[in-house]
Amino acid sequence: MKIRMVYGAFTFAAAVLAAGCASAPEEAVAQPRTAAQEAAPQARAADPFWAAKAPRRESRVKLTIVEGSNMPLAEAELDGVKCTLLVDTGATHTTFDLSFVKKALPDVLLQPVLMMGETNVEGAPRFMQAKSLKIGDAVFEDFGAMALDISHLHKAIGVHIDGILGMSTLGRVPCVVSLGGGELVFAPGAETLAGFGARVRRSPAEPMSVFLKAGTPGGVVEILVDSGASMTILSSATKWPATGEAVRAPAVDINGSAGLAPRMGEKGVLDLAGGIEIKPMIVEEPMNRLGADTLRAYDMLVAGPFAAFRRR
Repeated sequence: MKIRMVYGAFTFAAAVLAAGCASAPEEAVAQPRTAAQEAAPQARAADPFWAAKAPRRESRVKLTIVEGSNMPLAEAELDGVKCTLLVDTGATHTTFDLSFVKKALPDVLLQPVLMMGETNVEGAPRFMQAKSLKIGDAVFEDFGAMALDISHLHKAIGVHIDGILGMSTLGRVPCVVSLGGGELVFAPGAETLAGFGARVRRSPAEPMSVFLKAGTPGGVVEILVDSGASMTILSSATKWPATGEAVRAPAVDINGSAGLAPRMGEKGVLDLAGGIEIKPMIVEEPMNRLGADTLRAYDMLVAGPFAAFRRR
C-alpha cells in the first residue's frame, strides 16, 4: 500500500528563540511559558509572537482540503500580499517560506534566530515582524513570525504553499478547526460551540502545542493533535495492534525526507475525549500524532489551556 505522508511540519517544542542572535538584547528573548504565565497579560506583551490585536468577534475562514495528503489550506494576506497557508495545529509557530517573504516583502527585516532546547528544526529560521495577517474576516496585527525554507513541502503536500499557520497565531484566541466542514472559526460564538464534548486540558509542559493524554493498550501517552500531519501515527510502544501490512509512505517533515517504515494499524477507539476512532500508522519511532485523516471526522476546539472534540 502506498500513501503520501507529511508530518511534524514545524515544531520548536521547548526551544528558546532569540531574534537577532548575533547581538540579541535581553528583551528579544522569548522563553517557553507555563500555563499561568500564558494567561498573564504582561507575559503576552513581552512575547514577540503575540499579536497586539486579534479577532474578538466570530470570524469564519474557508478551508480547502488537499486530497491525497489531507492538508487543510487557507487563503490569507500578509501585509496586504496574498498567500496560501497550511493550517497546522502541530506547528508551534506561524512560519512563512523564506523565498515568499523575500519576494513579497523585500523591505522586511529578517533577524537570525538562536534555538536552544528541544527542536526538530535543522534549518536556519529567521524572525520577522509583520504588520498584519488577514485570514478571511479575521485580522491579527503587529505580531512576530518565522521565515524558513519550506519549499520541499510543496511536492509532499501536492500544492504550493507560502507558509504555515501555527499555534502562535491559532492559539491566541479560541478557534474551531473543522477539516470535515472545510472551515476555521476564530472567536466562535455560543451557537458554533454547541455540541462539543467535555474539555480536555492540554499539557502545561507544552503551552504552544496541543498535547493531550490518551489511553492506549500500552498505557497512557501524550499525543499531539496535528492537523499538519496527513496521517494518524502511533509508536509501537503504545502496543496498538497492527495488521502487519507494510506501507510505502514517502514521509516528509520540516527538514525534508524522513526515514519512516510504517505498518498499517487496526481500526479502533483511542481513549481520548470520550473516544476518538482512529486507524493509525504504526512506527518504531517515539511519536504519537492525531493526524488530519482522523480530524476530518471531528471538529476540534482549542480554547486557552483546553481542547474539545465534536463528531461530525
